[in-house]
Amino acid sequence: LKHKPVEGVSIPTHLRIGGKSFVLEENTELRKGLNLKYPLIPKKPAQGEIVYAQANIKWNPHINQLTYSVIEPPLTQYDLDVIRAIKTDLEERLDVDFTKLGQIQAKNVLTNNIYDSMMSLFPDIDPMKKKIIEYYIEKEIIGLGKIEPLMKDSNIEDISCDGVQIPLYIYHRNPRISSIKTNVMFTTCAELDNFVSKLAQKCNKSITIAEPLLDATLPDGSRVQATLGTDIAKRGSNFTIRKFTDKPLTPTHLLKYGSVDSTQMAYLWLAVDNGKSILISGGSATGKTSMLNSLSLFIRPNLKVVSIEDTSELRLPLPHWVSHVARTPIDTAGKVGEVSLFDLLKSSLRQRPDYIIVGEVRGKEAYVLFQQMATGHSSLATIHAASIPQLIDRLITPPISLPPTLLENIDIIVFLGLSRLNDRYVRRIDNIIEITGVKNEQPMSNTIFKWKPMTDKFETVDNSVVLKEIARKLGITEDTIQDEIMRRKKVLEWMVEREIFDYMDFAKIVSLYYSDPEKIMDMTLESL
Repeated sequence: LKHKPVEGVSIPTHLRIGGKSFVLEENTELRKGLNLKYPLIPKKPAQGEIVYAQANIKWNPHINQLTYSVIEPPLTQYDLDVIRAIKTDLEERLDVDFTKLGQIQAKNVLTNNIYDSMMSLFPDIDPMKKKIIEYYIEKEIIGLGKIEPLMKDSNIEDISCDGVQIPLYIYHRNPRISSIKTNVMFTTCAELDNFVSKLAQKCNKSITIAEPLLDATLPDGSRVQATLGTDIAKRGSNFTIRKFTDKPLTPTHLLKYGSVDSTQMAYLWLAVDNGKSILISGGSATGKTSMLNSLSLFIRPNLKVVSIEDTSELRLPLPHWVSHVARTPIDTAGKVGEVSLFDLLKSSLRQRPDYIIVGEVRGKEAYVLFQQMATGHSSLATIHAASIPQLIDRLITPPISLPPTLLENIDIIVFLGLSRLNDRYVRRIDNIIEITGVKNEQPMSNTIFKWKPMTDKFETVDNSVVLKEIARKLGITEDTIQDEIMRRKKVLEWMVEREIFDYMDFAKIVSLYYSDPEKIMDMTLESL
């Protein structure tokens, strides 16, 4: 891939008004002082209400690390005997498949039967203790057992179990915390095997020693990858849960976390608004889906959007949005009932979308996507590649096998990275590159922005061909396009200042900017 100096519109680098990218200055001493507590079940307890589970994140001097502790009401041996007796009674009296019931209905059925069992077997038990015992039984039967509190923590992105007698790890959204050890552990092989089988059951799938791999989705949308037994997993069964969130990250979150600065985001906003095709590339856990969802919030609400995903992760407040999710084969031996990304993408083109969003490009669907880019369909997609050489190699070799000439249909590539900075892991845009053409079957590129790890700042590297094309298409001057970048930059900084992080609220401001930009600009000036 060749870098080609080009003439284009320079990116504005001055006039910072309002907020700024929020970068946490972090070091080990600050982490040692962290002692964070918050409720999990319930999330917002009323005055006097029992908190059944809470999180406590603090420094553990014995292992010299931050740890995440789930704190629940303690149980005596008598309490455990009561729970065992009630569960036995419930097994005898109930003939219900809770996986086929809705969450509310399942809870009502179970709560009523627990109450009946308690009244029959332990009528004199303390009322407070009744509620605690009910909590433990419910999380075992209709919940996810000992990881149920972790599933209720909206700050957690991933939950990982590496084997038996190994503490679970979680990845926390707070960049000061990131990946940390918990006090949750499966102590026996039987306990962990049973839990992995339960995960499969919750996903309406099966996992056995003969077919020990599971790749499925929980009812709440969380993605599960699990392995059963010690034949292929020498440390015991294991699983990873990528938690679903119904409140996705927005551009203001990314600005607050320092993953991007306001100039870059304003540039990407203008690019999305003007129908440029953007490919988001990065390694594992770099935030590709979060960036994809964030950029999708810049699409005008009157335009038709079709999204295609393996697993439903996008959350868009767009009224003209059609969401498609691929389906795995019904039978494990063949492909009966399979609906692939390729099938969905071909079908979606007959729906006349203004924007096509693909959750992750992995196979032959890429050819269809890039062909549609060439015919004028604006596209947003992610791909797993950590660098330009890796990206080009993935695109032009099997299973994707794109002709090199199609690569020029990408307008912008956003590279994301997960880096260690000041004793913590941070997600940053590594660089933003424009594809300016193809020469001798090699794409030519123009680096616009680049992250500087030494200063944790972003620098503008070159002028933008994309902005020059937008200016030409709109019939405006380069100065006007720069002014528009600055206006949108001010709006983004103002939203960070006002803590507009909810994706619905963010979308309302963007929509209002499209319909009445001067009103929004007046609002930003009033706050100065």
